[in-house]
Amino acid sequence: MGEIVRQTAPKMTVKELVLESAARSNILPVISTCNVWCRFCSHGQNPAPADIRRMPAIGIELVEEALSLMDPAKPVVIGESVTRLIEGEPFVHPGFREILVKIKRKLPGTEIRITTNGTLLDRETVDFLASLGGVAVRLSLNSSQVPVRRYLMNDPRAEAAVASAALLQKAGVSFQGSVVAMPHLTGWADLAGTLEFFDRHGAAAARVFWPGHTRLLPPGLRPPRDLRHRLHSFITGIRPRLKAPVTLEPPLIGDLRAEVAGVLADSPAFRAGIRTGDVIASVDGVPVKSRVDAFKRVLAGQDPSVEVIRRGEISTCIISKEKGRPSGLVFDYDLDPAVVREIAGAVRRRRARRAVLLASELGAPALKMGLDTPPGEGGKIRIVAVKNRFFGGSIGCAGLLTVEDMLRALAGCRAGADLAIVPAVAFDARGRDIAGRSWFDLELDGGLPVEAI
Repeated sequence: MGEIVRQTAPKMTVKELVLESAARSNILPVISTCNVWCRFCSHGQNPAPADIRRMPAIGIELVEEALSLMDPAKPVVIGESVTRLIEGEPFVHPGFREILVKIKRKLPGTEIRITTNGTLLDRETVDFLASLGGVAVRLSLNSSQVPVRRYLMNDPRAEAAVASAALLQKAGVSFQGSVVAMPHLTGWADLAGTLEFFDRHGAAAARVFWPGHTRLLPPGLRPPRDLRHRLHSFITGIRPRLKAPVTLEPPLIGDLRAEVAGVLADSPAFRAGIRTGDVIASVDGVPVKSRVDAFKRVLAGQDPSVEVIRRGEISTCIISKEKGRPSGLVFDYDLDPAVVREIAGAVRRRRARRAVLLASELGAPALKMGLDTPPGEGGKIRIVAVKNRFFGGSIGCAGLLTVEDMLRALAGCRAGADLAIVPAVAFDARGRDIAGRSWFDLELDGGLPVEAI
């Protein structure tokens, strides 16, 4: 008998990670340098073995190569810290204007979404963004009060950042506001005031982020355990007072009803009469299965007919829009039926009778609601929420799970199982988790065949 030899693939280079981000998510990382130092910044909380990389300002040649891998039908996203590369402040890049012009020439009909802390958004820069057209800004203000902003982000240009909202509004550059909610440090009145500030300055929407943290966050900064539930209640209460939709990320999901979290002003859905709190029951006569399902069906439709439930009464309206164009509906993220179909396909393909589905702590509740009826032909699925011990703290997303976390979860539930289904987002293009282990180790050490979905 032969012996299985474990081999560790070399780490992906920065260039490879940039290209993977472009191909997988339409994300273009440009630089790791930042000009502020947020108290809640996740980059200072990573355990030493984590494969998180810093990068210098990327060159225009790499930009061109990354753009060639992107889907022109989806926005080019810049500055979102959701990759293994540390994302800094995009406007710090000395050639950032050249990059934006290159994107516009290469993908002329594609929207560019830039997440920025706003410190470098002076009048000239904002006018430049307006001249490009098709640019949307995600303004990470975190507080509209200059002293509070300065405290939270160690920002010597806090006043300029707060003033950038008015500049964006005046120039007609679409923007959304965002806040990493720290009311245990700044007070609830500051959070309410910041959301009202965004609303007064014409923000299309506002995103409130629950401050997830690792075990390395200093104790004095840690939020209370019930903060996510309190934020959910707070946002539910403030939504009726604001014109712009407000969402909590990650949301608290208690069901899969397609309840509308908000409607963008002067959008097709707004003109059709749909309002915050309405529930979408069907699209073009097909009952929807979740918020994500409703969003995707409306997005794909040409003048879709939508059945709406409002305070128990059912009505039907037409959302006048082109196929594939946004409707203006805003939903909290819950469960994509495509994922359920993939899970069912894996169970059938492997002819599994008892599968174990390893899910993140944040994703498990929606999966349990969506998989109440076993998909496929007879295969039973046990959903197990995997605790993230590698990062610890309150980290509960699938992308930061490790092989070791999954093996710990499998140890208590693999008896009688014949298939393990794991989140593919936890692995890079070489099949390595963020700690450097291969998903193949799950099969070797877990003793079950593995499907990554």
